[in-house]
Order: sequence, then structure tokens, then C-alpha cells
Amino acid sequence: MACKIPAGLVTIGSLSSHVNREVNLMGVVTDFQPAARSRGTDWMCNFRLADSTTFDDGIKVRFFRPLEMELPKIQSNGDVVVLERVKITSWSGMVMGLSTLATTWVVFPALSIPEKAPPGALNLKFLRAKGCSPPQEHMRYAIELCNSRERGPYDASAPISISTSTPSSTAVTATTTGSPALGRRDKFTLVKDAKIDNFYDLVGQVVKVYPGNGVVELYMTDYTSNQELFNYEWGRDDPDAADGEDNSLLYGSAPSTKRKWPGPFGKYTLIVGLFPPHSYHAQNHIKEGQFVFLRNVRIKWSKDMKMEGSLHTDRRNSDRVDVTVIYDHTDERVKDVLRRKIQYGKHFQRQQEAFIQQNSKDADNNGEALAELTRGQKRKQAEQPKLTKAEKRRQKKKKHEEEVKKKIQDINDLESSADEGQKENADPNTDPYR
Repeated sequence: MACKIPAGLVTIGSLSSHVNREVNLMGVVTDFQPAARSRGTDWMCNFRLADSTTFDDGIKVRFFRPLEMELPKIQSNGDVVVLERVKITSWSGMVMGLSTLATTWVVFPALSIPEKAPPGALNLKFLRAKGCSPPQEHMRYAIELCNSRERGPYDASAPISISTSTPSSTAVTATTTGSPALGRRDKFTLVKDAKIDNFYDLVGQVVKVYPGNGVVELYMTDYTSNQELFNYEWGRDDPDAADGEDNSLLYGSAPSTKRKWPGPFGKYTLIVGLFPPHSYHAQNHIKEGQFVFLRNVRIKWSKDMKMEGSLHTDRRNSDRVDVTVIYDHTDERVKDVLRRKIQYGKHFQRQQEAFIQQNSKDADNNGEALAELTRGQKRKQAEQPKLTKAEKRRQKKKKHEEEVKKKIQDINDLESSADEGQKENADPNTDPYR
């Protein structure tokens, strides 16, 4: 059944008849990409809106603004967006929405939208650029829009739903407001359960971002260990910073050719190679310590036969960015990572204390052995008879005479070798003694 549309709005299914006009519309987000720089000086974001009159992902909207903070604050699929005075245009036969300087927006986050409208006045949470608060009719329509499609990926009554079993390579449902929601089978897994030649969705904390030649390496961990990963040993230099390169710009520190690996230590860190456009986004927006969602990562062998991931360009949507920062730390997947991080920290601290204690004992034993050796050398020196001054002079004179004799012998040997070489190389036709 079609939703009742408030006065002044047009349905998304009828936009083909409004090309080259400015309209007001309202729809539920079915796909979106994070904000990024346009080819000029503006910021831009792309998203798709649908309503009950569309049977696919709806219309694509491109929104431009001079400042990033002025763009629509879309947090996840399932958010409902109101656009006023957006221009409808046609490009290569495709109808799409394009913002103008007069375009305004309102976003109703999916988490704030209930399954049913309560009786009485509504007070939904919303974000807006400017203008007055949205009317009650828009709030009621937002509830109908959000629930006109399957609520699984963005259920407001249950911000996150995870199976009671431990997440593995088999599908589990795990979605949250503030992090990407998936309108497909969820392939979320932990690093410990990842297998070679499979595709997974991952959530973890960024250890570092390492720019390369067109590819950015994202080091991430969810604090689960996989035996196929590289083993980072405590106290060793960062293997990627030990080749003489100055990585100070990457870490914001003083110039240095080496940097200690910041942890975690052991087989906890997965390197994911990011290709465009994911690499551009990561290099400009992803920072160490942030929590990220990676969609559709391929797990494979590296050239060193260690497990690694790769994230290539989406063939169906080359603009799609599948690396997203999760700012909402109430996300259960983020909370699970934090819990495992605390457990890892306690375990590592115990191991570190035991290692230091053992090294201290070894140092004490080595120190005693060295002291005993020094004492023995001193005793041996003390037992040797002391020489008189006359005996010391005779020893010194004898040593000097031996050195002079050796030098004279070396000179004689050199002259003898030169004479023999001249005889061997002499021309028989010119030699007068032949």
C-alpha cells in the first residue's frame, strides 16, 4: 500500500516528469558514500533515496557544499531524508537529483524511528542544515517510509542483533546506527575465523595507515589471533619502517628511520590493501585508533605466504567506498573489540612482567659471572712476579731489536722478488748478458 505523501512533496517514482525542475522530496536511504572532496574546491556526498513508488534502490542524489559540515548527516541505510528545492536532472538517460545553493535538508536517523507511530504528538530526533523544525506530517511519513521496506538492516527497536553463537565465517546479522547497515546477507566475521579465498565484512581498530604506490595498506585488528598472520614480536622495530625510509610524516613524530611497532604483539594484525576509491578515502579520512567497518574484503595469501586482505573497486559502482569509520562506540561489535583489547592488554602485561623479571635474573647471573672472571684475572696478574726497572728496559730493548730485524728482512725479500721479476720479463734480444 502506498504511503500517504504530505502536501508539497513529490513521489520519487514520478521524478522523470520533473526533469530540469526544483522539487521537494522525501525518501529512505538505500545506499550512501561518505563525504569526499569533489574535483573542485567543494565537498560532496552521494546517496540513494527510495519510497513506496520505487521498486529498486531509487534515485541517486549528488549533494555539494563548500564545507563538509554542511552536507546531509546521513549515518546509515534506513535514515529518512527530506530535500527541499533539489534540482532533478537527466544524465546519460538516468534521472538524478542535484543540490543547488538553495537546497535544504533534514535527516531522521533510523535509530530514532519506531516501527509504529505512537498516539499524540511526535518528537522524532532529526538533523538539519537550517530552517524550522519539520512538521508532524513529515515525522509520520518518515515512520511509514522507514517501515515500508524491511527493517532488518536498521531496526530501531533493536539497535544491533547478533546471534547467540560466536561470530564466524557463517552469516550473522550485525548492524548498527552510526555504522554501515547492510541490505544483503551479512558476511561479518572475526579475524580468527577468516579463511583464504573468502570474502568477509570486518570490524576492527586501525593500527596504522601506510600509503603506497596507488594502494594504501590499512593495518587493523579486532584483537583475535589467526595463526596465518605475521608475528609482531615485542621490542622489535616496525618491519615496514626498518628499511631506511623516513616514516615521520606518517606518524607525526620527529624524523627517524625506525619506529617501534605500537602493538598489538603476536598474530593479531591483518593488513588490508585498499585500491581506489577506498585508498583515497582512507588516506584522507582514516586515522590510527579509529574503529572501522570494511565491507567485502577478500582474504588471500601475501607474497610472503602470510594472510592479508584486499579491497578492490566495486565493479557495479566505481564510486562506492567500502571503508567506513564507526563513530558510535555503543555499537556491539565495537564494544566487543574493546573488551577483547582490555583482555589482551592484561595478558600482555603479565607476559611483559614475566619477561622483564626473567631478564633481570639472567642479568644478575651474568653480572656475577663477569665479576668472578674479573677477580680471576686480577688474581692471575697479582701472582705474576714483578720486574725490576732494569729488566723492563732490557725487555723493551730486545723487542725493539726484533722489530728492526723484521723490517730489514721484509725489505730484502721485496728487493729479491723485484730482481726475479725483471729477469723473467727481460727481452732475450736486448739482454746484454744472454
